[in-house]
Amino acid sequence: MYHICDLKKFTKCPRLYFLDAASETSFVPYLRSDESYIDLLKKKLGINECFTGKVGDSSTSFEQCKDSYEWFISTRFEIEDLRIKVPVLHKLSDGEYDVYFMYYGTQIKELDFFSYRVSIEVLEKLGILVNDVFIVYVNPDYVYHDKSDAEELFKITNKFKNGRVINIIQDSFVDFDDIIKRIESSKLEELEPIKTRTCHMKNVCPHYNECFKEEENLEDNSILTLVSSQYKTKMYEENIKYLKDVDTDRLEGNRVQFAQIMADKNGGLFVDKYALKDWLSKLDERPISFIDFEWDRYLIPSYEGMKPLDVVPFEFALYVDNGSGELEHRTFISNGDCRREFAEALIEAIPKTGKILAYNAIGAEIIRIQELANLFPDLEKELLSIVDRFVDLATPFIEGLVYDTRMAGVYSLKKLVSVVSDKSYKDLDIDDGMLAVYNWRNIDKGEDDNEEKTIDDLKKYCSLDAYGLYLVYKWLLTLVK
Repeated sequence: MYHICDLKKFTKCPRLYFLDAASETSFVPYLRSDESYIDLLKKKLGINECFTGKVGDSSTSFEQCKDSYEWFISTRFEIEDLRIKVPVLHKLSDGEYDVYFMYYGTQIKELDFFSYRVSIEVLEKLGILVNDVFIVYVNPDYVYHDKSDAEELFKITNKFKNGRVINIIQDSFVDFDDIIKRIESSKLEELEPIKTRTCHMKNVCPHYNECFKEEENLEDNSILTLVSSQYKTKMYEENIKYLKDVDTDRLEGNRVQFAQIMADKNGGLFVDKYALKDWLSKLDERPISFIDFEWDRYLIPSYEGMKPLDVVPFEFALYVDNGSGELEHRTFISNGDCRREFAEALIEAIPKTGKILAYNAIGAEIIRIQELANLFPDLEKELLSIVDRFVDLATPFIEGLVYDTRMAGVYSLKKLVSVVSDKSYKDLDIDDGMLAVYNWRNIDKGEDDNEEKTIDDLKKYCSLDAYGLYLVYKWLLTLVK
């Protein structure tokens, strides 16, 4: 039996479908919602009595109950080896149904036409007449006070851009029978890996190395490491293998690409010494602080004053270089609504003077502190004074002042730490930012049976990020000496 997600994966990339099916990874949502989306929606729609589907149901379950209820929640349907789940069905007086799909965000940027169209096609093939289609999404202006207000939390619309959702869906067509036939006639070993946009959509596909094993051990100066290049694969296929040999007529020509090519021509390292020295000059005074935050983002707010997509920063790690030759190390971690506790601990821990380094600070730590300043007016002055002292350690890299071919086109802090030191995140039980978030959620919900160890693991991970900043900074100093 297939599900819509199977069909979507196969149409994106047949190998993705088979490789995902063989993996045992479970889905964990990026956005957090401690209250059930569907239960809150039931309050919004005024649903008291309803049919609620469960795992393993077939279309028979609906048929047996369709005359007994007006509302149907999480109803399963089956047809021609395809199983779907419809979030909400509302039976009208004439026997037709309104369908409600849920959008997990605050702005409907694009409709999931594929899923919606297949669902509607299945309902129609089963003789279930659809009157209208509604999209439920989260109200971006909603503010949490005391408890969730389902009436204000959601917005519901049957329109998208300049048309009705149902008309837009019906104007498209998905031949799911054909897709299922293609799945059943395909075998993973017979599917040749083909590079498409799917390989790098949002993040690199987790199966990328399995598909393109020849690239797993690429030389650091391979032309395939060239960033922001739409022609690198084509050049590679034409036997232009290295950065130094790039076809300049097919080069976008940004500063980072220039740094990469010059690094290869210079034996592996490019440094714009005058520009880097000028950038480092703002860091001459001590103390210098090196800091990293961890936070969780909520789709449905849970705490006072929160809006949808607001965050709760739950951890920071700090190293302070006072010029004495030894670093001071400070950490903070808490759970629940620890936003004020976090802000106060931050003010207490960070020295009152000196620059503060973070990686991608402009898009991360600075935003978090500004949010806390808006939330707690009595702390605003102290928090914003911290913001004024931030320096983004990513700047020399994203502006092309420094490039080491060992970076292999990757500009993350983790990669830089591996280049400049023998430190490794692989030695940690928690070695990834989202893994840190998922582990903290378990602690926060009281679902971690080994909380003490997990907290220690979280501190080690965040601390390595902060210490990594120091290591990269010291490395940059050596480059201009």
